[in-house]
Amino acid sequence: MDKLKKILLAAVLVMLAGGCGWYFGVKKPHDDAVAHFTSAAAAVQAKNDELNTAVSGLQAVIDSGDEPYDTSTLTAANAAVQSAKDAERTIPAMPDETKEIINTINQLNQPLDYSSQLSSISDAKSVLETSITQMKQITNPSEEFVMERLSSIPEITDMAAVTEDNDPNQSLHKQGGYNAEIFFTDTFVNQSSVYGTDVISRGTQGGGAVEVYETAEGAQARDTYLALFDGMGAFNPGSHHVYGTVVIRTSSKLTATQQQTLEQEVADALLEVK
Repeated sequence: MDKLKKILLAAVLVMLAGGCGWYFGVKKPHDDAVAHFTSAAAAVQAKNDELNTAVSGLQAVIDSGDEPYDTSTLTAANAAVQSAKDAERTIPAMPDETKEIINTINQLNQPLDYSSQLSSISDAKSVLETSITQMKQITNPSEEFVMERLSSIPEITDMAAVTEDNDPNQSLHKQGGYNAEIFFTDTFVNQSSVYGTDVISRGTQGGGAVEVYETAEGAQARDTYLALFDGMGAFNPGSHHVYGTVVIRTSSKLTATQQQTLEQEVADALLEVK
């Protein structure tokens, strides 16, 4: 009987030893590996979520359909999105084998820094949104907006918006015509050499004008028409260029350099985002 008890006790001890060996040698290492994998994956996922949130914000601006003034800002935004997607670390499925789990944990725990991508996305979003706002500002802007912006240019001494009663072109609010035309005088033009008694009667010769059209096609058609008279002496319309749905014109009495400078000043004033 004592011998039987000893045999049974020995068997129990063997089983306990085997169980402890399995637990501490197989199960616990595996469970620890699973826990560490879960923790490492969660840390990577948190950083991925931050990156994806930033990407989604920029993508929403891209997908809005709003046209930017500078199309290169849209190209840069798409490039920033793609760069971020390429940099995102993939979280693989957890392997079955403990050794493979540990190898995967080591990969997940490699340094991960998205600060460069996040900065690029933030910058691209800001620049794109600014460019979109600029385009909106030069798309059929109000007469009041144009005049307020022109008033910030020191060399523009006076300005006036045409009405249906005094519009020299008789085009205001007509089909194919402009929604607003604001003439202005410039300090570099000798006003005594220009025919007319006020800003409107002197027309673009006194300094220049901003013509506002409903569509870019309307502005382009006007620019094409004006180009027919380029260099034609008394009929010379001065410089003229399209910005959005606006035609900016400057006097033929200005030098080419003065025309370019004034046009740029007007364009900058209309495009400035405040």
